[in-house]
Amino acid sequence: MRTIFLITIVSLLFSSCERKEEKKRSNDFSFYLPDADLYITTSKRMEGDFYVMFSKTDSISRLSDSTDYIKCDIEDVPLIIVFDPINKDNIYIKYPYVEKINKKNLNIIKFKKNDFNNKFYHNGIGAGPNTLKNPYKKLYVIPTSYNITFQRDSSFNSQIIIKNGNMWGE
Repeated sequence: MRTIFLITIVSLLFSSCERKEEKKRSNDFSFYLPDADLYITTSKRMEGDFYVMFSKTDSISRLSDSTDYIKCDIEDVPLIIVFDPINKDNIYIKYPYVEKINKKNLNIIKFKKNDFNNKFYHNGIGAGPNTLKNPYKKLYVIPTSYNITFQRDSSFNSQIIIKNGNMWGE
């Protein structure tokens, strides 16, 4: 009886120590961004979390500890991600509700609003869609509606809609 009890306890301990990986969910959206040379997967979760996962090699099929990602609360504020085509390993983000940044292969840097605006937007001009400094590229994500737009340069015509969400966030 004692042996059965010990085996049960040990097996419970080992099963709880498994590496946790989540499978890709139906509300995940994956795409390749050639300007940044990155595969990106966004994932809107039922519990109110929003993930953006990055990979240089291939599309991301699941969230794991070995993946570069940011985890955010879903709020009605845009998540702005800026890429530098010269230094492609750096990813810059501006979003006040970031819960976690998981860095494995890329350098993900979170900026405060003023520092972000000073680095990536022209001085003396309000931060709007036409003021992005070159050579930076901007990914604009609205987690609540799940809209994703990419801006190649400072001109308004350079915007590309990657995902057109709706009021239900689908």
